[in-house]
Amino acid sequence: MELLVVLVLVGIVASLATLSIGDGAERQLRTETQRLAGVLRLARDELLITGDAERALGLRRDGYSFLELVILDDSTREWQPMLDQQLGPWQLESGVIELEYEQEGERQALPQTAGWEPNVRMGNTGEMTPSLITLRVPGKPLERHIQISLEGTIEVLNAPPE
Repeated sequence: MELLVVLVLVGIVASLATLSIGDGAERQLRTETQRLAGVLRLARDELLITGDAERALGLRRDGYSFLELVILDDSTREWQPMLDQQLGPWQLESGVIELEYEQEGERQALPQTAGWEPNVRMGNTGEMTPSLITLRVPGKPLERHIQISLEGTIEVLNAPPE
């Protein structure tokens, strides 16, 4: 009887360990989605507090960066990546996670490794470009979504919105 109890306990512990380990790609997808949503909220809140000029989120298939509009001279302005540990360029692990971007229901092409272009613009009153960012594991049916509203609401979704 004691042996049976020990075997049942070992089985329960082994099954819990297996469930907690899970698929590494799924865990990384969840982590990267939460990170991107978190830094989006951080950038929005920082703009609300400081009232700085407009910022934007630049997306590529392999990463993202927050951009600031830099005035080079009277007639030239340019979006440049921020030099910040949290908001600066972030590279996704190659071949593990890719980004996709939709604006107004239409998928926008993202460059693989070219320079940064503003995709999601952020104003200092909290407004943001309404859009949907999808993080996907190539070759697997694993994806998570970040929906951004005009008012600056950022929501992580397991399935694409209807």
